[in-house]
Amino acid sequence: MMDKHSRKITVKINGKERPFTTDKPKHIETNVNILEKEKEAEPRPYASFQQKKKKREKRSPITGAFNARIKPAIFSIAMAIMIGTGFGFIVLNVIPKQKAHSPQTLETALPIPMESKNSAKPAAKSANEAAAASFTVSVIQAGVFTDREAASAYARQLQSSSIPVVVVGEKQVALFIAVGNDKQQLQAINEWYKQKAHSTYIKSLSFANINSKRKPVIKAGETLYRQMAAISVILLGKGKVSIEDWKKLENHYQQIRSQTVPNDDDIKRYVSHMKTAYNMLIAYKTNQREELLQKTQQELLEALKSYIAVFPLRS
Repeated sequence: MMDKHSRKITVKINGKERPFTTDKPKHIETNVNILEKEKEAEPRPYASFQQKKKKREKRSPITGAFNARIKPAIFSIAMAIMIGTGFGFIVLNVIPKQKAHSPQTLETALPIPMESKNSAKPAAKSANEAAAASFTVSVIQAGVFTDREAASAYARQLQSSSIPVVVVGEKQVALFIAVGNDKQQLQAINEWYKQKAHSTYIKSLSFANINSKRKPVIKAGETLYRQMAAISVILLGKGKVSIEDWKKLENHYQQIRSQTVPNDDDIKRYVSHMKTAYNMLIAYKTNQREELLQKTQQELLEALKSYIAVFPLRS
């Protein structure tokens, strides 16, 4: 039934009248309001964490790169200051003390006594004299043989081609086909010999210095020999010889003529071949025939062979 005054609807339940209206109970509204307030009052940690993370992610990349570079730079500067300070301390304190306690360093700077200087000069002088006294020349070698007969046969073959040659040695037999003062001098004619011989090789010869056998005629002959070897090689290479060099050649020849030749067969042959080589060279100066240069070289090679018999080659 409905009460007209209060507009309430009542129902009977189990014999008792109870109101039934459309209005919501107050306790429900109260509970709803309390829940809403509690939700508003609750902290939101997850949301705040995400926001902080986003803030971190939004940091400028330029700032990060700057921080990455500035830290190593600061560390390097600090290390440099520490190392520099330590080194300066050592220089200012440790090293002066060491110098003060080591007088030997001053002694090494003292000049060498005059006696030691004078004693060193004769040794150096004697070494230079020995080097100057030793006789050296260079030759073009056309092969080395273990069989002397084979070497002689090849030598005859070269002579038939108008190539001067001598056979030198016993166990190791070498063929020499040209002689000059040094290797560079022989390079000018080596190409021509390569066309005639199977193979060629330029080598230097140095002889043992035996003063007891180096008679005045030998010493004079060595100077003349080197000069004749140089002039003949220059002319074979189509070079020119000055008038002054020809005059020196004549003076050196007169010196060897004025010397007494000892009674030694090898030295006699040596001097004889030297004189013949000189005459051939002077003949070329007059006639300009190239075969005279080849004969000059042949006589010089024969003189060298006799010289080797007196003064053995250095190993």
